[in-house]
This record gives sequence, structure tokens and C-alpha cells, in this order.
Amino acid sequence: MGQWAPAWRDLRVPAAVVLSQVLWWPLRPWWFGAALDARPLAGVCAVAVVAFGALLYRRRSPELALLCTALATALSEDLATVAIAGPVAVVLTSYGLVVHRTAVVSAVGVAAVVLGLAVAAAFQGASLRAAAGAALVFGAVGGAVWAVGRLRRRIRVDKDAAAAFRAASDGLAPFAVAEERRRLAAELHDVAAHRLTAIVVSAGAALRLANPALREGAVEHAVNAGRQAVEDLDRLVTLAEPDHEAGNAAIDALVAQHPSVRYEHTAAALPPTVTGLVYRIVREALTNIMRYAEGAATTVRIAAGDGWVSIDVLDDGGTSAAGDLGTGRGLAGLRARVEAAGGSLEAGPAGPGWRVHARLPARSDPATGTPTLNAAGGAIRDRALVVLALGLSMGAVLLPSADDPDPLASPVPAMLLVALLTLHALPLAWRRLAPGPALCAALAILLAWLGCTTAGWTRLDPAETFLWCWWVELALVYAVAAYRPANRFGLGAPLAVAAVGGAALGAGAGITGNRIAAAAVLAVMLTGPLIATWVVGRLVAARRSRQAAAEAREREALLRRAEGAARNERFRIADGLRRSAREHAVSAVAAAEAGRLDEVATQARAGLHALRKLLHGLPEDTPDPPPAVAALADLAARRRSSLRYIGAPRPLPAPLEVVAHRAGAALITDGAAVVVTYTDNGLGMEVRRRPPAGRDLVRPLRHLVDAAGGSVTLDTDRTTVRVWLPEALR
Repeated sequence: MGQWAPAWRDLRVPAAVVLSQVLWWPLRPWWFGAALDARPLAGVCAVAVVAFGALLYRRRSPELALLCTALATALSEDLATVAIAGPVAVVLTSYGLVVHRTAVVSAVGVAAVVLGLAVAAAFQGASLRAAAGAALVFGAVGGAVWAVGRLRRRIRVDKDAAAAFRAASDGLAPFAVAEERRRLAAELHDVAAHRLTAIVVSAGAALRLANPALREGAVEHAVNAGRQAVEDLDRLVTLAEPDHEAGNAAIDALVAQHPSVRYEHTAAALPPTVTGLVYRIVREALTNIMRYAEGAATTVRIAAGDGWVSIDVLDDGGTSAAGDLGTGRGLAGLRARVEAAGGSLEAGPAGPGWRVHARLPARSDPATGTPTLNAAGGAIRDRALVVLALGLSMGAVLLPSADDPDPLASPVPAMLLVALLTLHALPLAWRRLAPGPALCAALAILLAWLGCTTAGWTRLDPAETFLWCWWVELALVYAVAAYRPANRFGLGAPLAVAAVGGAALGAGAGITGNRIAAAAVLAVMLTGPLIATWVVGRLVAARRSRQAAAEAREREALLRRAEGAARNERFRIADGLRRSAREHAVSAVAAAEAGRLDEVATQARAGLHALRKLLHGLPEDTPDPPPAVAALADLAARRRSSLRYIGAPRPLPAPLEVVAHRAGAALITDGAAVVVTYTDNGLGMEVRRRPPAGRDLVRPLRHLVDAAGGSVTLDTDRTTVRVWLPEALR
């Protein structure tokens, strides 16, 4: 019961409609000078009751509400001028359908209602031409309702997303701190710990065997490795950027530091990101062998085939030389990196020894292709304006006044008139994408129309034609001012329309005398409202620019705070390195230069303990990232998926950032491959996932993306989902 009980806020609109019907019933005859007729009262009451009930549920079940009001209105069409609750309820429930459903569903629903009302008019005895004219007029109203509803739907999602972004903005700095902490921890483990482990193992072996040659080699190795460890720590202390990805030569040099390793490397040309990950895998495996299997026969095998690279590091068992110095994070962190790249990593016993096996995609971009882009994404509502213009003009032609001549009486003038009306409405589709050319096209059509009328090829009066259609030029003048740079076109737009309009009005049948002078006077009269429209457009453009600048400043301030917090965290960790691991590494180098191997091993071991303490002292929990496109990388890493950005990343409007992040959160699963594409007019996302996307995922995703003006497409097997989000203009 609670699910279907209407909320108090849902009562206001239906109550207002019923009140309007109550007032209209007695006042209409008085306004039109007719007697009050009580015969249709029952039908009016029935329509009002249906309208009230349907409007109560226009948000929860807009399809059913629209169906009920449309049926009630169609069945009582002979009462349309009396039972106004029916037509008003149809408009309001249509608006509710557009606001609460996707573009396709709402467009189909509105079109079905328009067609149904036209068919009902035909059944009521209207001629085919009258029914077609009524359908066009109903379609014009439906197009206007659809455009307004889509605008309202977009404003709602923008406000919700902007509020979500502001609410999450406080978490940006903690997230940046956690990301920097995680990056430094990986660097410490991957670089410095590897060097110090090698020193401990080589020094310990030399001390046990008491071989002069081995001691000399261990001393030399300790000096070199210790200096490299100090350099690595200094780089981290001085807050330099991470190392670039290693190439095949670096892998060869790494294995060459272990002469007893059997090495097979047949994977030649690989992307830098792939070879860098191979380097990390081999280094981690060899470091663990030095710690836990000293003296073991080791094999490193790297091979490529069938679009994959396989890495195998196998030992036959050995003695533990520094088993107490591991951090416990190496293989787990490495496995996350590998899985994030779309691969897999396994580590475990293999006979008497240990095996590390990894598979990586041979390409660094496992998801191929780019999302399907829709260049007109932000201007979809302008198509509804085309329907409005065509419906009003063509409907007026099909439903002429009894006092006016029929403009469709002859076939050639009729065809020419229909073509001119259609061509004059079409530029509205490019109102925001190309306002200047759209206005020029509309003016050219008007001039051609004027020429055809002057030549007698069409039968409509040019003045009447212009007055009926010039709202199209007004909309385009506004668009030129609102969506075009101020230094281009400028006031030429309203002046050009005024000149053409003055010529059309001056050529009208009601003008006598000097038509040129009349056209000039009428052009001056048109200049006022046209310039006012242009000024309104410039003011809207200025407000939009100010809002964008304020959002950019707010975004920059947030980024500065996040960068400052991350920098402070780097300083804190760097200070810990100075006072612990680096001091031990420097002492190990000094002891090695003095030939004191026992102290070398002690200091290197102490440095490893310090690193382990520092790493284990870092908090494990990472706060949830803010809802932004950049945070999709963290989301993909958490879900062991690969993500690649195409195009130059740039700050996007907060609503677009939030919707993109929500779409990614819904789509990205374990092992997914994601491509995010930045374009000049929006953002594309392609997700290859397992399992296939089901209806329970696709329906809310379509609802989310559609509300932002975007689109969702799926491949036939439903494993690849493409999302397009336009950076639309209002």
C-alpha cells in the first residue's frame, strides 16, 4: 500500500487541474456569450476524475497515466472545448513521461498519443485532411512538451550530479594522500628493498664460506648495490617522479646480475608498459629466491605467442638466507598490477622449489576500438523544435481559415509550399551546433520564399507567412548570441533578419503605396525585438561563461589542496626514510668500502627491517575516490581490470564527471578491459566485460546515461558496452 500511496507533493498538480475545470465550466459560456448547457456535465466530470487519478501517478507510472488521460480525451473529443481537464492532463502526463523515461521511450509514447488523438478525430467525423492537420498540430505541441521535458530531465541530473561532486570533494585530498602513499610503498618495495636484499644475501654467503675471492666480489657488489640503493632512496626523498617503464635491455641486465640463472627470452618487440611489468615480475621473483632459496638452480623464461606473453621463474629449492626480511606485500601488489593489465599471476610450490607464472596481454591496450560517437548529442532537443516548426506551419496550411484561399488547391504551388516550410524548419536542428550557418540558411529560404510568392508560384501572403514563421529566426538569433563568439556575426544577425522580415512584410497584400518605404519602416520596427533577443542570448552566454570560470576555479582549488596534501605525505614518508632506511644504506656502503662484510650485512638487514616497519606502518585502507573520470583508474585497479585513456584528459563539467564515474562503477567488473576516450565534444567509454551485461544492469545504465543526454550501445553478445556522454550545451 505504501508503494502506491501518493505523496502530498503529487496532489498539487491534479488539484490545480480539477480546480481549473471547475472554474472553466461556468465561466466559458459567459466569456463566449452562450448559455450554460448542463447536458455534457457527466462527461466533463468523468474526464476530470480520470485526469485527477492519472496525474496523481504521473511520476510513478507515467506510461499508464498518459494512456488513461489520452483515452479519456480521445473518447470525449467532442467535449474538448468544455472538458479542458483532458487535454491539459495529456500535456502534463506527456511531460511526466519525458522527464522520467528515456528519450526513445518518451518519444514513442508521445508519438503514439499524437497518432491516437488524430485517429480519434477522424472517427469523430473529421476529414482526412483535417485529421492530418490535427495530427501535425498535436505533434507540434508534443514536440514542444518533449523538448521542455528533456531540458528538465537534464537539469535534474545536472543538479544531482553537481551536488554529489561537491559532497565528495572533501574526499579528494585524503584520496590523493592514499594514492601517493600507495605509490611510494610500491616504489620502496620494488627498488630499495631489492637492492638491500641482494646485499644481505651476497654478504651472508661470503661470510659463511670465508673465500677471499668471494669476499672480494661480495664487497664490490655491496658497494655498487648499496650506492644504487642510496640513489633510489635519495630519489624518493627528493620527491622525484617514478622510474620510466623498463625495456627488454633492462630485463636482460637484471637477470645478468644473477650469473647462475638459466635465461630464455624470446619475446622481442613488446610495448613499454608490458616490458615494464615483465621487469617487475622477474625482479620480484629473483628477490624472493635470494631471500628464501639461496643457491637454488633458477630458470627465467619469457616467451610470446597468440597475443600473450608468458613469464616463468622456477627454482628447485634452496636455503633461506633472509626469510624474515620480506614485507609480505610483494606478490600481492604484483598480482594486482598484473590483473589490472588484463593478465594473471600464480605463485606456489612446484616440486621441491617454487614457481612464479604470469601471463600478460602482448598489447598494452587490450580493449580495441573507440566508442561510437554522436556529434549531435548535445543538440537532441533541437530536433524537437524542428517538429514544432513543421507541425505548426504545416498544420496551419492543412487547416486553413474559411475566409482565406486554400494554399494547397493546386498541386505545384502545394508541393513548393511544403518544400519551403520543411526547408525553413530544418535549420533549427543545427541551432546550437552551427548557429551562424543555420541562420543564414533560414534567411536564404525566406528570401527564396519571398521570390516564389512575388512570381506567383505560391499562394500564401508573404507578410502572413513571415509573421507565422519568424519565431524560427528569433530562436536562431538567440542561438547566434548564446552559442557563438561575440566577435563573430555579432549584431549582424538581428539586423539581417530585420531586413529580410521588413521586405517580406512590405510585400504583403495589406500594404498600399510605397512598398520600399513601408519595408524600411517595418524593418526598423522588427529591429527592437530582434536586438532584445540577441542581448538576452549574450547575457545567457556571459552567465554561462562566468559559471564555467567559477567551476574551473573551484576545480583548481580542489586540485591544489589535493596536491598539497599528497606533497605533505611525501615529505612525511621521506623524513622517515632519511632517519631510517637511508642511514642504514649509507652505513652499509661505508662498511663495504672498509671491507667489513659483517657490518655490511647488519646494516643492510637493518635497512630492510626499517623499510618493512615503514611499509607496515602505512594505513591499508584507501578512501573511496571522488566521482570523477580520473578516479576510474583506481576503480579499475580495485576490480583488477585494465583501463586506458585516449586523448588529452581535461577538466569536464562536474555532472559529466559524476555520470561517467557512475557508469564506470556499474560496468567495470573483475578482469574487464576499459577504454576511456576524450573528444572535443564529450566522453566515450568502452567496457569489455564478463559476464555479459544483463537487463538488470542495462536498464538503469540507460536511464542514467540518457538523463545526461548520452547513449548506450551493446554488441550482439552483450559483453562489450559502449557509453557516449556529450558535453552538451543548454
